[in-house]
Amino acid sequence: MADSKGIKNVPDLANFLGYDSAEKLYRLKRDPEAKPSVDIVIDFTNKFDDLNLRWFLTGKGNPFEVKQSMYDTSSEVGLVNEPLPTYQLNVNKGAINEVPNNSPLVPKVVTVDHNNNEVIALVPYKAIAGYLNGYADPEFIENLPSFSLPGFAGHSHRAFEVRGQSMLPTHHSGSIAIGRSVESLDEIRDRRVYIVVTKADGIVLKRVLNRVKQDGKLILMSDNDNKTEYPNYPIDPEEVLELWYWRGSIIRESPEPGNLYHRINDMEAKLSLLQHQISHIGAQNKMMVSK
Repeated sequence: MADSKGIKNVPDLANFLGYDSAEKLYRLKRDPEAKPSVDIVIDFTNKFDDLNLRWFLTGKGNPFEVKQSMYDTSSEVGLVNEPLPTYQLNVNKGAINEVPNNSPLVPKVVTVDHNNNEVIALVPYKAIAGYLNGYADPEFIENLPSFSLPGFAGHSHRAFEVRGQSMLPTHHSGSIAIGRSVESLDEIRDRRVYIVVTKADGIVLKRVLNRVKQDGKLILMSDNDNKTEYPNYPIDPEEVLELWYWRGSIIRESPEPGNLYHRINDMEAKLSLLQHQISHIGAQNKMMVSK
C-alpha cells in the first residue's frame, strides 16, 4: 500500500504526511519502545484510510485491512470479528497491557491504579475534541486526570464534562457526567440517559431509544422542552464509537430550579394565602356571631 503511494523510505513517508522533517519518524524507528504521539496517530489515520490500528499500536496483525461496518443491520445486530484491542493503563507506573476485547463498544483504554483497580478517567470539555481521535490511544488517556469514587467499582467508568442546555432541567451545563461502559447495543434501556461518543456529532449526553433491530437506528432525545432548538434525532449504530450508561453526576454549583418548580411554588403560595384569608374571614364571622 505504501509503495502504491510512492513511499520507499522514511523521508518519503515524512513528506507524504506533510512533515518538514523526518526526525519524529526516525525516533520511532530507532527506539522499539517509543510510542507514537496522538498527532502522529491522527496523521497516519487521515492519510491511510485502511490502516490497521491494532498493528500500528502493537505490531500485531496486518498493516492494512479492509474496513468493515461495526454492525450488520441487514438482519440482527452483529459485531465485527476483530474489534480494536483494549489496553490496560496503569496511571501510576505508566505500564500498558493488552487485554481481551470481544466488542467494538468496549473502551479501548482502561485505567487502573497500583492495586489493579480501575479508576475513572475524566475528559474535560477542552479535551473532548481530541478524545474523538485519542479514545483508543493509551498516551492520550494517560494524560487525562483520573480519580476514584465509592460505588463506582467493578466496571469500567469514564467521566465527561457536560456543556450546553439540551438536557435541562435534569442535567446542567458545567456538571461532570459519569458513565459505565456498555458492551452491546442490546444493553440499552429505552429512555435511560447515556453518554454517546459518535463520529459525526462528537460526545453527547442524551436519552436513547434502541430501534436498531426494527429500523436500524438509535434515537437520541433531549430533555429540554424546546424541541425547535433541541430536536430528537436518529443516528446509525456504526456512528457510535463508545457508549456509557449514565450513573451519576458531580454538580459544581446549585442550578436554578426549572419553570415547573416555580409554578408549583407560586401555586402553593396562593393556596396558603387563600387558606389564611378563609381562616381570617371565619374568625371575623365568629366574632360577629358572639356579639
